[in-house]
Amino acid sequence: MAIHRYTPEQRKSIQWASGTSTEIFVFPADGNFAERSFTFRISTATVEAESSTFTFFEGITRHLMILKGSLELIHEGRYTKKMQPYDQDVFSGEWNTRSNGKVTDFNLMLKNGATGGLVHAAVMEGKVWTRNKIHAFEFVFVAEGEVRFRDNRSAKAGDLLQLDDSAVSLEAVVAAELVFIHVDL
Repeated sequence: MAIHRYTPEQRKSIQWASGTSTEIFVFPADGNFAERSFTFRISTATVEAESSTFTFFEGITRHLMILKGSLELIHEGRYTKKMQPYDQDVFSGEWNTRSNGKVTDFNLMLKNGATGGLVHAAVMEGKVWTRNKIHAFEFVFVAEGEVRFRDNRSAKAGDLLQLDDSAVSLEAVVAAELVFIHVDL
């Protein structure tokens, strides 16, 4: 079972107008978010201001999932969505978007024809979560709790697991909230 684990200690955070953004993974490995030279990026962010305006990102599709807090997402001239933990929205980075509410969110940004998505899974203590790899890139983000692999290695809240094999099984050591991320190029 080939799994690469990315831990919170390996990450870098940047400040933005209304909080912080923490890059978890970027592809290609030499990609640069500030220069917008990436194909996909996985990150978390905090929104620390009650009202916020989202940054304009030309040519980027955004997948946003709430991890903590509640958010009213307002896509001007399109729709408004009230979001709670593990709710998600997919939208163009070119839309005029603003929000109300303080949250921690999970983000997948896609460019250059890449496609992908986010899926939330709640796994109760002692239960096993199994996934067969079918996409070019597959990851599991441990949002809460702790999981264990068949070989007794474990991953805890904040860890990102990149799945390289055809299948993986994870057992929840304690109740776990997982975010499954898939990307195809």
